[in-house]
Amino acid sequence: MARKLEIAANVAIIVVAVIASIVLVRNYMARGAVKMTREQIATGNKLPMPGVEWQANGNTVVLALSTNCHYCSESAPFYKRLTAELSRRRAHLMIVMPQSIEEGRKYVEGLGLQAADVRQVPLRALKIRGTPTLAIVDGDGVVRNVWEGMLQPEREQEVMEAVRDVPAAAAVAQR
Repeated sequence: MARKLEIAANVAIIVVAVIASIVLVRNYMARGAVKMTREQIATGNKLPMPGVEWQANGNTVVLALSTNCHYCSESAPFYKRLTAELSRRRAHLMIVMPQSIEEGRKYVEGLGLQAADVRQVPLRALKIRGTPTLAIVDGDGVVRNVWEGMLQPEREQEVMEAVRDVPAAAAVAQR
């Protein structure tokens, strides 16, 4: 009888341990899922940048870079082609970085880019998860297109086509 009681107690302990493990794992994974799904920049949403006069800029290409991002540096040839196209279209380019404006300007110039509008912005405040991120924002501050990460040639072409579809600044001002 004592042996049966001992076996029953051991089985009960094992069952409780298994149930407790399952509960702990579910809670841990649920917490991890919440962290993974934090908000991100998306088309159709307004880009939260206080103090920016989107109407005055017309359509704007916002490029999020960081001096610590090797993908940003490796993408410099694409960004040169992009800035040349934006220049031809007289479209506005805004480069946002977590580093200081001075450090950002030096970095951008080191990449060979001509950009007058470099801003220091905490990227999380813009819902940008990582760099590089590129977004086309309309005159109301609404994101029309967004691309994240280092782009493959097909995606670079997609960006260039989207930029060519953006009305030129002169056309926006005439509306």
